[in-house]
Amino acid sequence: MRLDLAADFAVTLTDRPLTHAPRYSLSGAYVTASPHTDQPSHEVLLSETFGSVDWLWSGDDEFRFDKRDRSLRGCTLTVPEEALAGWDPHAWTDVPPTAGSMTAFTQANFDAQPTSVRWVSESGDHLVCAHRRSPAPVHGILRLRIAPDLDLVFTDRAYAGWILNRPADHLVREWEPAPPTPAPASTASVLHNYLTTVIEPKIDRMQDGDPALLTELDTLLAHIAALPADPRRDVLHDQVIDLRENWYGDS
Repeated sequence: MRLDLAADFAVTLTDRPLTHAPRYSLSGAYVTASPHTDQPSHEVLLSETFGSVDWLWSGDDEFRFDKRDRSLRGCTLTVPEEALAGWDPHAWTDVPPTAGSMTAFTQANFDAQPTSVRWVSESGDHLVCAHRRSPAPVHGILRLRIAPDLDLVFTDRAYAGWILNRPADHLVREWEPAPPTPAPASTASVLHNYLTTVIEPKIDRMQDGDPALLTELDTLLAHIAALPADPRRDVLHDQVIDLRENWYGDS
């Protein structure tokens, strides 16, 4: 099956998903499923692969394909700040995932615009990120599980967005591995609250010092403090503290 990953870049399906568990960096606002774990190993990956890359702050997502066999080696996906509205994401999440990966038809670099809107389920089980064109009625939805808990979504054979399943499990500060055990259910609930609080247009209001949003951040901190001890709790705590200090100082 031929799929369009970008306007000028096509791939075909393969049956070998990536083995790299996703890492969801709250501070960086990106999800990584890739072999690199720091800047030097990222530079090695770039030298061995082709595809899209965030050169000079272009804002592109990264999809990197091996120069030897054109198979997908890894990806880094931006988590947008704007809420998805006017569309039911269950049209995607209700589709059973198909495990697999991608091989490029040609060895070429391309631009990969990041998704622009996001949604998180009430349970915190699904983080859905979509291009603006995606919420229109479509047929032929393919939910391709390219790595554990990470799905790329194609509609009418065109790349439309992605889903991170159980995002709380994958919370990290940057590129370090997340704990191998599932996050407590209460952590998923608090992550849902975080993602529905720290989102546009609320972010603009926080940056303007809106006291109502300061109260929401303090409520988040209280909920985080009540979570079981876990590295992912610490990621949430430190992120909210950083945002609070950046926007409200010593308030």
